[in-house]
Amino acid sequence: MKKVRVAAFSLMAVLIAAVLFYMDNKEVNALKNHQVYPMVSEPTQHPEPITVSTHEIGETKVHLTKLYSRNDAKGLYLGMWYGDRNALMKNNEEDWLRDKGHIEFLVKAVDSNGTTYNGSTIGTTEGTFTTFRYIQFDDFRYDKELDKLDLAFYPMMDDGKGGVPYEHPWLETTVEVE
Repeated sequence: MKKVRVAAFSLMAVLIAAVLFYMDNKEVNALKNHQVYPMVSEPTQHPEPITVSTHEIGETKVHLTKLYSRNDAKGLYLGMWYGDRNALMKNNEEDWLRDKGHIEFLVKAVDSNGTTYNGSTIGTTEGTFTTFRYIQFDDFRYDKELDKLDLAFYPMMDDGKGGVPYEHPWLETTVEVE
């Protein structure tokens, strides 16, 4: 009888841990799996995806969501996520500008026409072992003839005045557009 009680309490403890783990990661998983748009504020209309799937940036274990543009072809929205043990994102060698302990980035996008757009990380959602960062470009104009975007992520250094971008990007990738 004692073994049955121990087994029942063990099962109950495992179930409670699983529910807590699920609840802690629910928002991050929804963002990673395209169930929620990678936008800090809820959109009034459904944004249009301009890429087919997620994208991993090289061997860095940093992933990007689909890229989205509003229906009026203005703005670009995406997210990046990485594990909390990602050595690149946990860099403490310099005085980086941080939001909730996470390094801020200036993100440059260069379209296939050579136009450069500047975006930035604008918010963070944390799961148990994963961090999700929102990225937004306000000045982006989506053109139907666009076939690729080159993205470069520059960490921001804390200069006491709002930050300045580091001289070299930490991450660079090219994303194919639909």
